[in-house]
Amino acid sequence: MKIALTTNEILIPKRFFTPKSEKELELDAPLPDHCPDIARIIKLDCTPFCERCEINDGSASARGRAVCDVLYEAEGKSGLRFVSFTQDFNISCPIPRGKAQSYDAVCKISCEKINCRLLSPRRLIIKATLGGAFECIAETAVKALAVNEDGDAFFCKKTIAFEGKPSRYSETVRISETLPLAQSEKSIGSIVCADVLISPPRITVNRGNAEIRATATVKALCEEESAEGRYFTSAKQLPIVFELANDAIEEFKQISATLAITEKEFAPELDQYGESRSIQARIALLATLNISEPKAYTVAEDMFEKSHDSTPSLSKILFPHTVCSKEIGFSAETKLPPEEEKAISLLDSTARDYGATATKAENGVEISGSFIVTLLTECAEGIQSRDYLLPYSQFIEADLPSGESILMPEVYPIEVIPTLHADGSITVRVIAEAKVCAHGEREEEFITDIPKRTEREKGESGAMLVYCFPQKRESLWSIAKLYRVSPEEIRNANPDSFDDSGISASESPILIKP
Repeated sequence: MKIALTTNEILIPKRFFTPKSEKELELDAPLPDHCPDIARIIKLDCTPFCERCEINDGSASARGRAVCDVLYEAEGKSGLRFVSFTQDFNISCPIPRGKAQSYDAVCKISCEKINCRLLSPRRLIIKATLGGAFECIAETAVKALAVNEDGDAFFCKKTIAFEGKPSRYSETVRISETLPLAQSEKSIGSIVCADVLISPPRITVNRGNAEIRATATVKALCEEESAEGRYFTSAKQLPIVFELANDAIEEFKQISATLAITEKEFAPELDQYGESRSIQARIALLATLNISEPKAYTVAEDMFEKSHDSTPSLSKILFPHTVCSKEIGFSAETKLPPEEEKAISLLDSTARDYGATATKAENGVEISGSFIVTLLTECAEGIQSRDYLLPYSQFIEADLPSGESILMPEVYPIEVIPTLHADGSITVRVIAEAKVCAHGEREEEFITDIPKRTEREKGESGAMLVYCFPQKRESLWSIAKLYRVSPEEIRNANPDSFDDSGISASESPILIKP
């Protein structure tokens, strides 16, 4: 009787990265009616975030919004004012299709540069260059011989384990919190603007829920109450804790999270004594979970049949492999020389990463890049904002195998500590966290098909005893294949002849056919 041998499909994900794509944005931005006229632009910023990423017609595209913030001095020296403008964007990049059955993509969006031109006291043109870096995952199907032992076919098996293509789940989370001022801080007349910095999120999975924990550092530029034109920055720590529920969340899966601020609103609030000594913070976060399910398949390295001569086709296939994931805290520091207009006082300081790169080094990974540090200072001529590049380089110890690895670095500035010196110079120290994930590929060889298979002529069957004299450390599998006998039958007939891994323990005769 001819026994059918079948094949199964294994879906293998593969990561690749596209060159960075750029998108030019131009906003013709008239001031809202409630805003006073512009006398001087002090500070510009652009925060883009991706709302949706998809694959269409051989290209990856990211859709999102860019929020452009403008801090300016109002006409008549009537103080600082703040206004935001929003522009939708779509950035795309071609991707190689190849033999992949499906694709998925995520995109990291950053603002490469921004500038503006004041057309009139009530109208400005903002130009920004956005950079989009796509990480694509292609899923390709390969064949593997189905391991279905039915008494006539026998298989030398092994298990191949790898991380499957991630699924993604996003949800908008809204947080509202009252942040009281410190005793030493002045009462608030008005809040001019505020920035929020989110620390890397930590995840705990329990019973289908993912608990996300992070810390938001809120820095609000405030005008003092009853002291027009006098400003101070109030920095507050806001713990963030929330849960996301989804059917795909399970404890055995690999889960990571990203948090992006999509909305922020701040207002002074009265305390129980009627003083404006609290900040009411309202924040909207786009929380995205990346969920990867471990995959495991049993495949055949070798096989034989009693009644057929089979010629298996062996293939070498590359499977994804997470080499390591490491994180470390570090700091970078520099001393800035005095500007022509010396700073009298420091009002605010922020930092963002300008794009980290990772390279292999001896016994680890070298992460390097620059922070863009923005300092808001008070000078004799008024309030000024300046940007500075602060280079950093950090070594992370890691055991990387030989061969190519995809290194994925992430750097999060956590805190900026500026110190103003008497000569007008400023020392800036940025405290940050760095994380690097190394992804590689592991080669596995197994049977993908049986292209040639012929039925054997039936020989005489007898009840004679057959003995084999094994060579030193010969395997149970090689003996079973030679005599076309079940490996389990040989082991059962010779319980002391093989160790747990199926290697002959001695050179004593082995009974093959009882």
